[in-house]
Amino acid sequence: MADLIDSTWHLAQTEPEMRLASFELELWRLFQGFLRWQEDCERCFNSYGLSGNDISVLHLIRARNNPKTIYDVARILNREDMYNLQYSVKKLERLGLIEKTVTKSKKMTTYAITEKGITDTDVFTTAKRNILVDLFKKQTDLKIEEVTAVLVKLKTMYDEAGQIAASYKGLGHEIIKEK
Repeated sequence: MADLIDSTWHLAQTEPEMRLASFELELWRLFQGFLRWQEDCERCFNSYGLSGNDISVLHLIRARNNPKTIYDVARILNREDMYNLQYSVKKLERLGLIEKTVTKSKKMTTYAITEKGITDTDVFTTAKRNILVDLFKKQTDLKIEEVTAVLVKLKTMYDEAGQIAASYKGLGHEIIKEK
């Protein structure tokens, strides 16, 4: 894989840029592999046609058996694409996997898992336990807690970089001139 990223890439002219570009390529691949794993696992036992993003929303709405707003889900997943989240929620609701809940505030709609959704997420969890957890157990050199800590640090770095980039909105060429 190291030969894939070299100075011919527009994202990688120097050695540090090549290392970062290699990392980001693997990050893209990891994320897409994770989504594909979720979709393949879900398709083993139903034909809802859920995307990896839909599955994430479903599991987060069930988390802690506490109804969630779309904003709660967005915050937990570090997402800003409210339109896509709303689409997922409507899809899950239409399939009967989640439902709107009655709240005191009419301003905030919350969603809760249904019995059908509980069955779906339980089967998914069992499949995950029987397939993915076993694969992770075999990776004795992989310390999942350490990897998780690194991912948290990286998320923070990318969030900060995004905030910095957002502050240059409309002034993108100023970043180029400064370096």
